[in-house]
Amino acid sequence: MEDTYRSQFRLPQDLYLKLKAAADGNRRSLNAELIARLEPTFPESLQPNSGDPVQRVCESLANTKLADLMTPDEIQTIARRMLEAVQTK
Repeated sequence: MEDTYRSQFRLPQDLYLKLKAAADGNRRSLNAELIARLEPTFPESLQPNSGDPVQRVCESLANTKLADLMTPDEIQTIARRMLEAVQTK
């Protein structure tokens, strides 16, 4: 494990509990949950001079979850609007 940095971070208790619940819900360790949530915030595909810009953005978006971009309230608003649009057709 030479390529692994071992650390200890302090988190607010409520954030820890949410993170732990998410890890349990995703059936992975707290460490794996942290990695899964942090990795998309550092997309290597957006480094300068690393190929076609459109392709880099597509790759970045493909690895991004809606929850990483929006609050739960914003997601609910969009979900309601989508349902309304489908129901009016």
